[in-house]
Amino acid sequence: MFGGIIPPHRRSSIGYMSLWRMIVTAINLVGLRFGGAAMGLVSQILLARLLPQEEVGIVLMGLSAAAIISLLMTAGYPSLTMTVLPRYYALGRTKLCEAFHRAVWHDTIIASALVFALLSAVWTFAPVSRDLKLALVFGAMMAPASALIRISSSAANSRRRFQLSYVPDFLFRPGLLLVFLLVMWALHVSPDLITMICVVVVITFMVAIAQAVLLGRSVLPGSLGPGPHDLARALRGRAAAMVLIAAVAMSFADIVTLIGGVFLPAQDVAQLGIAIRLAALAGFVTQVTQNFVLPDLSAAIVRGDRTTSRALILRINLIGFSAIAACTVLSIAFGPLILGIFGPDYKSARWPLVLFMVSQLFRAAGGMNQHLLSLEGFQRRSAGACVVAMTLLAGAAFVLTPSLGLLGMAIAVILAEAAWAAILGVQAQRHTGQRGDIFAGFSTHKAPAE
Repeated sequence: MFGGIIPPHRRSSIGYMSLWRMIVTAINLVGLRFGGAAMGLVSQILLARLLPQEEVGIVLMGLSAAAIISLLMTAGYPSLTMTVLPRYYALGRTKLCEAFHRAVWHDTIIASALVFALLSAVWTFAPVSRDLKLALVFGAMMAPASALIRISSSAANSRRRFQLSYVPDFLFRPGLLLVFLLVMWALHVSPDLITMICVVVVITFMVAIAQAVLLGRSVLPGSLGPGPHDLARALRGRAAAMVLIAAVAMSFADIVTLIGGVFLPAQDVAQLGIAIRLAALAGFVTQVTQNFVLPDLSAAIVRGDRTTSRALILRINLIGFSAIAACTVLSIAFGPLILGIFGPDYKSARWPLVLFMVSQLFRAAGGMNQHLLSLEGFQRRSAGACVVAMTLLAGAAFVLTPSLGLLGMAIAVILAEAAWAAILGVQAQRHTGQRGDIFAGFSTHKAPAE
């Protein structure tokens, strides 16, 4: 079930996830994520207790920098993998799968060289603070391993190997860091900033290599030279568009943290990083449930089965929106208590945390629109929505943070998320003939009964 190529004679017997199986899978994966998140939460608490708030801000900016740099290094292919490979598997096109992996590695190597050249220029010429420069160095050290994790995780997800897709990055990596911090706490030793950076980098490389070994050679091309199918030229434009899409869809919290590092002092960035990560943790419910339904949704679209695709979209939207709504209520009631665990200085981020949760509600309500556009090959169209969202985020942050500080940053996030969701809904209807948001899901679900 978790991963071979689907032969043509079995395509008619492929089953789709029932609502109950979808819920059980979501509970298992979200439970796994929350287990890792619990370890990550404890790690962040220990980090906040062991390091000065300014250094906590630098560490969080460095982690965000690693996420963005690794996204650029992989040239958008991991996100494309989630939609293209399931289609090839559904069609039984083994040669195309191999050609796809060859394109991934070929363009990743080229993109990595360009990214590090750009980082060198930023370090030398950009008028950024010393703290942000140190965070960029941290991110650059960690980025190659993070890029490998992105490639391996997306390949595992496309083959329905969901545990291998999520366990290494969301369980083992925070678990190893937690062990280190607990040892430091037990020994009453406060590690310096450079030690913390080196430990995080080493752990990330260990996890990345182990995951790649477990995944096997199926994602490694025989060579990077031209093969019978040269997909790099055909897919490069779509993959590049996915960089913007993935940045907004999966790394938005990291973008917010880095933009906050430009407009806010490191102490406020520490509060921002904690609050936005708590909201992103809740938002992971939406992300993971959408990701594990993609293989079935892709197969339904390949067959032209609109009834099944609409049912899948409605079910997954209900799960995601309900979960985020519950998290929003909890943040209103218990926000100060949750933030106070990190230290008394973090309690003042209560209302920014609530606003970040509200922004996740907009994202959950937007549903599968972005995925529908990707599955139908309209990545470049949906990239325009991402450009608008990030431009609005940066512009609103520039206007609001001088007077409102962290709260202004939270308002900027809501404006960007709302605009992104609205534009994607219009684009999905225009280009694919259907919408994947929760409101359209209800209307299309009721239509047959009427």
